[in-house]
Amino acid sequence: MLENIDTLEKARNHNFRMTLEEASKHSSRPGFKFGHKAYSLGAIDFFRPDTEKSKNFREVLNYIVRQLPPVRIVPWKYIKPKIDAKEIQTFGQLHHNAIQYQRYLHHGWTASLRPNHPLGGGAMDFMNYDDEYQKISTVSDHPDCNELDNEEENSVNSVYYHAAKGHWLVNNIQKEGLRHPIQGHTNLGLGSGFKYKLSIHPGSIRCKVFETMDEPEFQTIVTDYADCFPECESLSGDELISFWEELSIGSESKHNTLSAIWVDDGKLEFSLSSVAGLNFREEVFEFNKKVTKLTKKKPVNIYLGYDSNHSDLFDVAEKSIHDSIENIKSGGVAEEYFNDYKVEVKKLDINAISEYTREYANQSTEFTYSRFLIPYLENYEGFSFFIDDDYIWKHNPMSLFYFLDPDNAVACVQYDFKHHDENKMGGEKNVSYPMKLWSSMMIFNNGHEDCRKLTPEVVNNESGMFLHQFKWTDQISKIPHDKICTEGYDDSFNETHHAIHYTRGGPWIKGMDSSHINMLDLYEKHKRGLPNST
Repeated sequence: MLENIDTLEKARNHNFRMTLEEASKHSSRPGFKFGHKAYSLGAIDFFRPDTEKSKNFREVLNYIVRQLPPVRIVPWKYIKPKIDAKEIQTFGQLHHNAIQYQRYLHHGWTASLRPNHPLGGGAMDFMNYDDEYQKISTVSDHPDCNELDNEEENSVNSVYYHAAKGHWLVNNIQKEGLRHPIQGHTNLGLGSGFKYKLSIHPGSIRCKVFETMDEPEFQTIVTDYADCFPECESLSGDELISFWEELSIGSESKHNTLSAIWVDDGKLEFSLSSVAGLNFREEVFEFNKKVTKLTKKKPVNIYLGYDSNHSDLFDVAEKSIHDSIENIKSGGVAEEYFNDYKVEVKKLDINAISEYTREYANQSTEFTYSRFLIPYLENYEGFSFFIDDDYIWKHNPMSLFYFLDPDNAVACVQYDFKHHDENKMGGEKNVSYPMKLWSSMMIFNNGHEDCRKLTPEVVNNESGMFLHQFKWTDQISKIPHDKICTEGYDDSFNETHHAIHYTRGGPWIKGMDSSHINMLDLYEKHKRGLPNST
């Protein structure tokens, strides 16, 4: 049980002051695990703010905040530029978690503990596709899968749970907005290669979701030891209470309270009962189960467009996909159970699809229309990416799956721009039209009722407008525009971008002068890595 600092007298007898250097020596993980003590600061009930307990909390919080460096509400738009400038460390978006998610998604879902489980407490469990509890490690082909003790098994389960939570959280925020800001404190980088460090707790997945979604107004409460964000106003204890009270408006909870703890390594953390009291873990379980059932036991795969006129490009694009995934695998007790993951990349070659009979006319590529056959080719089951062959990847494309709402038919980047150039690759005339490039990368929910409309008859006979302007569905999830760097439109490639899309062509097109094409270094890097490359 936490010791209480729930009166002004107790607060005055405790030292809350800490230098920047002292704060910088502490880990971002929970302080009490490293010998630091945590204290309860009490709570304020927004329905009964005049009780002695509520008044004490207000006095204690105001006193503590005066002893601390500035406590600020920092919108993400002030954090992101410092990540881009490499002044603050990246949280990794969801690149690594996507591997952990996809490794087991088609096998089963994260679940509450089975009856009489020896671990108890807050541990997670795993239920397979057939609604049976199973040790998650036994799904793996790892040779030591039967040698894990309960704690090690729980570690693997915990990794999968948090990976699955990312998908639920992205969808939940898109539908409901933020329930709760993330919280953290700044300190010095101390040899990490960054000038500063932004330590977040709690919220190990939420900070990655924030970075992945990259919404400018997402809010973070920061105890700013390093004074990283002077542009954001320093708040008093009363102003912090008002912030949380406004956040709680609309809650159906009958006990809407704000509590806080102080950890002696320099962390001030708030908790709102209307959010903390929600059993979001059960929401994660149900969401993950829903997505797992939609897989029909099939792993998420990728169809990569293939055009015989620039077949070498396919090899480079495929290599970039596999490399982007391999580059983020890591070690550790739990991680080794995820590292055998390898996505299947299928060649979308019209010569191998007997059902595709559409005449070749006014097309940019051989796969201009055949991409819409993917749900049919997968027997209207599971989930599949389609990617144009002129996408070259730096970061894991599978992390974009987090943006697919399982209630929708498809996810894509919803561009809104017009062409700069008169001609497209190969010298053909460039035509601007609504939803231009939306279909260049799609994630199909193959079993969705709208995807079932994409029969061979429809794909062979319907107009380009019907197919590429998504007349076959209005159930479309949005992948943020800044996940893809579109050559010819975007000036530079940054860490937010997962891939470069070379819409204007490149050296893979015979006879084309590519001197005006920018950012070819990523393409050249992967091309050099191919066997027998010259």
